[in-house]
Amino acid sequence: MGCTTVIAGKKATINGSTMIARNCDAEQVDVPIKFVVQPAQPQEQIFHSYVTGLDIPLPKNALRYQMAPFVEYQKHGQFGECGINSDNVAMSSTESLYGNPQVLALDPLVDKGIGEDALLSIVLPFIHSAREGVEYLGKLIAKYGSHEGNGIIFSDQSEVWYMEIPTGHHWVASRLPDNQVAVIANQVSQQEIDFDNPNDFMWSEGIREFVSKNSLNPDQKGFNFRHIFGTSTARDRVYNTPRVWFGQRYLGYNAIAPDSNELAFHFTPGYKVKHEDLGYILSSHYNETEYDPLDMTNSEALRLKFRAISLARCAESHILELRNNVPDEIAGITWFNYAPTAFNPYVPFYSNANDTATAYNQTDLEYNAQQAYWMARNLASLIEPNYTEMKDLLIGLNGFLPTVDQLTNKMVHDTDQVVLNHKIETDVTAYLTQVNEENAKQIVQVTNKTIGSLVDRAMQLSRLKFSINTDVLH
Repeated sequence: MGCTTVIAGKKATINGSTMIARNCDAEQVDVPIKFVVQPAQPQEQIFHSYVTGLDIPLPKNALRYQMAPFVEYQKHGQFGECGINSDNVAMSSTESLYGNPQVLALDPLVDKGIGEDALLSIVLPFIHSAREGVEYLGKLIAKYGSHEGNGIIFSDQSEVWYMEIPTGHHWVASRLPDNQVAVIANQVSQQEIDFDNPNDFMWSEGIREFVSKNSLNPDQKGFNFRHIFGTSTARDRVYNTPRVWFGQRYLGYNAIAPDSNELAFHFTPGYKVKHEDLGYILSSHYNETEYDPLDMTNSEALRLKFRAISLARCAESHILELRNNVPDEIAGITWFNYAPTAFNPYVPFYSNANDTATAYNQTDLEYNAQQAYWMARNLASLIEPNYTEMKDLLIGLNGFLPTVDQLTNKMVHDTDQVVLNHKIETDVTAYLTQVNEENAKQIVQVTNKTIGSLVDRAMQLSRLKFSINTDVLH
């Protein structure tokens, strides 16, 4: 999956929350998914991977958690992609990445190992902190090996951890400094690893010996994980580094250049970030630069030079926010976007709920105008062909995206106030389940109205127009 990730520590955000966010870019334009809640499971289970064939026994007492699986899981694999569990631990899996040929020759990926399709389901229901998520997955990788190169993000209300597994068995994880953010795009991203600081770094057993024995470190000193395990190719500088460059610039950091392979892993942003900032990056296409593929005033060479962040083949996008300025029972919110992100909004779903919403948890394999997945694609297909003429309906003063942004912020504020003022007649989980349904219905209503406006504008732009003077009948 060619994804993009943005993460933020609690002192880097405007409200003191931790945030982890990612686009899930599938290999095809339409691979239908749904956004659901998996209930707690007291019994032992076995996870079967339809990708690698591996069967993984799961322990008892799985927590309730959110997930976004592929509908045709027996064909594509289940995946799961993102979610927050009932202990307010979030996981996003995964950011695809690639080890270099030298390290893979010595520790190759495991054909029947753990793949991206399994990660969320075998880890998120069983962890109680972000740190534990790294430890738990590390043990599984040691036992089964990794089927592919992956970057996995874990968060709780206190910490954000980023874990990279570029080879069959070796990995490193870093705790994001609380006042910093990171933008990641399909490359090994972590840099210097401090093995004397186990509070902020974790690693696979024997990784230093592996590197030393095989003379893999190209640097005179230090242990730069990116230099040792990652790639630095012409493909990276077209497909990967420009996305990091754009995100860093937007967040107020002086990024070197779009084709630099030495962009910082994490950095202090120029301002306190909101969930909208992470969403803007994940929805972007080099906006307001000469590389924007939707800006037809740019030359074709520049418009097509770099891989954009928002793609038509994005299956979903999410921002997992764990707040510290409210009680734990309403702390977790998944801002979910069915994509393509450039044209669609992030909708809030409280994680302390037994369901998402009818329009989101049901997705047919063929077009269904009542389902959020297909509505998002309908909207995108209407606006993109005539983006210049349509964009005021999307991003104008009263356009779709700012309208929904205002509405969703009000939804969260109003819901928080009801809970804080003890105005609910049922338990909080049942109330938030109802809120998720009602909020989604409002978004569906606004989306349908926008689709109607786009249809009307498209007809006005039709090339099958011809004006004539009609004789007046006497």
